[in-house]
Amino acid sequence: MPEEKPYLEYVDGVVLQKPMPNEEHSQLALEVGYHIRLWLRGRKGRAGVEARAKLGDLPNYRLPDVSFWKGDVPSGDQAPPTLAVEIRSPGQTVAELRRKCEFLRRSGVETCWLVDPVTRTAEVFEGRKKTGTPVTILAAQSLPGFELALSDLFAILDD
Repeated sequence: MPEEKPYLEYVDGVVLQKPMPNEEHSQLALEVGYHIRLWLRGRKGRAGVEARAKLGDLPNYRLPDVSFWKGDVPSGDQAPPTLAVEIRSPGQTVAELRRKCEFLRRSGVETCWLVDPVTRTAEVFEGRKKTGTPVTILAAQSLPGFELALSDLFAILDD
């Protein structure tokens, strides 16, 4: 698929246009990515926004809003990210993003964060749980020592 906007995802044999983000979405993605980059200083790994990831056998190509890969994960779009962050865009439902996070987890993503700027809440999909857990602090086993309080994350929207 071409790398052009609007971004496209390839899901179960169907090409889908990724929902158009608004300014809040963009600010939140940048803020999450910034905090991950700060955490990465002196560590191995990499992070990116809207990076294509090949997932599943069909294959499916998805573009998480923010991605993190451990240092031992090969570069390129053939390996799923270690952490995927999904931020709700206008026109998306939380249920839709929960299904996406569940798919990402089944496809090899260790952790998925679902961030909802409308309700200023977040859920973490990680470990053996098949559903998301509401949280007040974003953290992941694959990012030891990383913590981002939702109050700090959403404060960017109040500036």
